[in-house]
Amino acid sequence: MAVQKVIRKKSKAKADPLARQKAIWMVGHGLTLGLGAIYGLFYLYQCLTFYRYRSWKTLFLISRPTQNKPKTWLKWLWRLCPQIAYRLSLIGALAAHSVTSYQTWLNLNPTWYDLLSQENFQGILIAALWLFSRASIFKILPFMLSSFLHLTVKDAKKDEKDTKSAEDADEEKTKSSKSADRTTSLLHVIAYSELVVVVTLIFDTVTFRDGVAGFLLVMYLSIYWLRLNFSPYAQETLLRLVMKVDQKVPPKYQPQWKELKQFLYLRMDDSRKRQAEVANK
Repeated sequence: MAVQKVIRKKSKAKADPLARQKAIWMVGHGLTLGLGAIYGLFYLYQCLTFYRYRSWKTLFLISRPTQNKPKTWLKWLWRLCPQIAYRLSLIGALAAHSVTSYQTWLNLNPTWYDLLSQENFQGILIAALWLFSRASIFKILPFMLSSFLHLTVKDAKKDEKDTKSAEDADEEKTKSSKSADRTTSLLHVIAYSELVVVVTLIFDTVTFRDGVAGFLLVMYLSIYWLRLNFSPYAQETLLRLVMKVDQKVPPKYQPQWKELKQFLYLRMDDSRKRQAEVANK
């Protein structure tokens, strides 16, 4: 009799979804930080060599700069690289923030209020807005700083776990306090960079540098309003700026100025109450 051989495929090991999400999260932040830095280098090079392609008329916005089309494929690729790096860095930010939002609301049914009150979802909206707009280093700078913060804090926690048995408790406390201070200062830098984005959008709108700058300004201010309502570090950073110019406000505008400060104080109190409720759950 003929013997038939039966070939059975071995069952593949089930992939860990958390490991896959972690990999996407790390790759996303790595793309944002790495490609954003590459775009920053291109931007710096353009700033240092702008005098070759600009005249005093274009400098003072009297006339538009002449568009020089690249004649070789190498020059065309050189011009295309910054745009590719910029778009891919935003795609990385979208991926990282999407994974975090997915893990936050897994097995839950969030409302639109829940989504809009989360900083990760706000970051998704901003990244999607910048993805289809004119490239600018100021737009991706907050995402780059956020990615740097996430990756460095994660590495710092790993180092603390590895050296926990060899160090004393006092040294661990000092290290944790230093890392907390660094995180807080970096969060304030991120908040300042988000305010710089508002200034650049206002400048683009006033000078008609971009045809959709006014639309982007309105959309970004709408999202930034959510930041002021639900983000403690954005509230505290704006309050710092308000207190610095508090004495320079004319007496005529003091009532409106007091209302602004009162609004920030109320938002900060609400944020503290929400954090206390989450901690008690």
